[in-house]
Amino acid sequence: MAMLVPSQILPQTGETRRLLLKWVIAFLVPVLVFTLVWSGEAILNAALLAIFLPSSFSIAAIAAGLFMLLFYGIIMGLTGYLVAADSGRQSLLDLWISMFFFTVVPILLIYITANLFVGLAASVVVWAFYYYGRRLVRRFRPPAPLPPLPSLKVLDAEMRATLLTRARLGSFWFALSFSLIWLLADLLFYFTGQYGQASLVFLVWILLRSVLLPVAGWLLGSLGGLVAIRHAVPANGNGSNGDRAGAPVSTRRLRLLSATRAREEARDLVPNDLPLRSTGARNFYLLLLLALLVFYPMIDPFLFGPGTDSRLDNYGNAGYYVILALGLNIVVGFAGLLDLGYVAFFVIGAYTWAMVGSPQLTVLTGIHINPDIWPWLFWPMLIVAALIAALWGVLLGAPTLRLRGDYLAIVTLGFGEIIPIVVQNLDKYTNGTNGLTGIYSPAFFGVHWNVSTSEPYYYLILVLIAIVLLANLRLRDSRIGRAWIAMREDEIAAAASGINLTRTKLLAFAAGAFFSGIAGAYYAAKLSTVTSGNFSFSDSVIYLAMVVLGGLGSIPGVVVGALAVYAVNVLVLPQLDALGNDPSSIIYPIYTHILQVIPNFSFSNIRNLIFGIILVVLMIFRPEGLIPSTRRRHELHHTEAEGAEITSLDTPPGAPGFESEMRVE
Repeated sequence: MAMLVPSQILPQTGETRRLLLKWVIAFLVPVLVFTLVWSGEAILNAALLAIFLPSSFSIAAIAAGLFMLLFYGIIMGLTGYLVAADSGRQSLLDLWISMFFFTVVPILLIYITANLFVGLAASVVVWAFYYYGRRLVRRFRPPAPLPPLPSLKVLDAEMRATLLTRARLGSFWFALSFSLIWLLADLLFYFTGQYGQASLVFLVWILLRSVLLPVAGWLLGSLGGLVAIRHAVPANGNGSNGDRAGAPVSTRRLRLLSATRAREEARDLVPNDLPLRSTGARNFYLLLLLALLVFYPMIDPFLFGPGTDSRLDNYGNAGYYVILALGLNIVVGFAGLLDLGYVAFFVIGAYTWAMVGSPQLTVLTGIHINPDIWPWLFWPMLIVAALIAALWGVLLGAPTLRLRGDYLAIVTLGFGEIIPIVVQNLDKYTNGTNGLTGIYSPAFFGVHWNVSTSEPYYYLILVLIAIVLLANLRLRDSRIGRAWIAMREDEIAAAASGINLTRTKLLAFAAGAFFSGIAGAYYAAKLSTVTSGNFSFSDSVIYLAMVVLGGLGSIPGVVVGALAVYAVNVLVLPQLDALGNDPSSIIYPIYTHILQVIPNFSFSNIRNLIFGIILVVLMIFRPEGLIPSTRRRHELHHTEAEGAEITSLDTPPGAPGFESEMRVE
């Protein structure tokens, strides 16, 4: 008897079946672990109860449920994109092992430790062993290198339809497999009576979900297929000269580059040997990250239990570290100016709002401001504090125009030491060592804002980071950004090219100080008190370490570097002490044995030792940083095997393509 199954949902070729098996299993395992082992299903159940049971109504639970729907939708779209974009040349087992270590292991470790950063820190240790073992395996059994170009073909209408069908199949079969396994698990819970009085609501939801998930998978697979088609080579994508549909693309430019550059140029095209690293996949990652950041305060209680306010407070503090790292990256990473006094601009920004947003303004000027209006001054003063810090950045940069390298570092170090001391001795304006207290928190429509409310500050720092990130991206790609990079590489060559070094350096100092001033104003408002003892030279060293560890000149790198440095110093090590003193913790036996050998031991006491070891290890094995820029990576890992880059100037006259490359009329 013929099966009544539409032919569209059945894979037609062996290659498609292999891709479906490869990617469906790769994402099915981590999603099931998150849903059934951790808190995925608990979040959705709480959202259902909040909707259908008035006694359980909660806006936060509904918002958390909305995040889960977005999460599953993004994963389904991503699966469809990867099935469509994959060239099929990556080993199936290699992908599964990598996905296990980079998705399942972090989920389980975060779940076991019940702490985001401790779980991620443990994952980093596991990843280090994984990379080491992988290198050993590849040393004894080196894989055959894949040439970067054979997959580049112009796609005609039929090939594009094939990509779209593959994407739909990938998302559909992932959703169908996931819904069936989830259905079996939920039916087991239902018949064992674990849903209690709301069992009927959950039964209807289980059946409805099992039908809707595959339908949503098919629709979202279309989205993933469209993203894959967008990154395919267009029929006339080689410029003015069109290509025959289905024929290999005339990739003369790629063929004339070194192997490394060719891989970089071709890695975003579809089909792709490593689609997880392509631009199309990166768009799904960014969408998932954005959803996580926006909904995090609502899902945090389900993931980690009580203590959400404390965790959000820590994340808010980590946020201004990110802004400081992004600002310093302009000075050190883009312009190549070693600044060891960056904390000075942070001090200036903090005291600017502290003096205006506290009773100290009345003491100095005699002006009385309505307490209901006073907090609203934060928004204009945020810009004023940044502008004042930028002005001091120019004043610092002016005397150092002729200096570079070590001499510039010494001058900026002196400036960083001078400013906190000056602030401390201006007793009339800053209250000296007592500092300024009673600083107002910002005010905004419909927001209850004070020192003890961490959620508004969490969203405020997210908005500030987004603005600073956008400004950094625009500056990097602008004319002045190119001038900074040229000056960093060679000041003499930059000057010979017509770049005004004086103006360029001053703009770098001003831009970096501007963002530091923003972070300082946020810091003062959040802490509600500012004292000169909060700032020291060691802070400047920490900020510089963020940039270097993340990757000089790399915007995503310095963001990761800032979060990593803050997490190690503030979140991970103190939490390890708490876990070590908890008898139910997995590290309690190890911690007890350490105390027997070293009495009064604590991880917090050896914080600088651990941080120093991390710095040394990273600088030895990955000197370019965690997420380096392409230029920096090439500088530190250039090999002779890559050969010299060949450009159009190296094409001999009369050779094929000479006229098109040189654009000879």
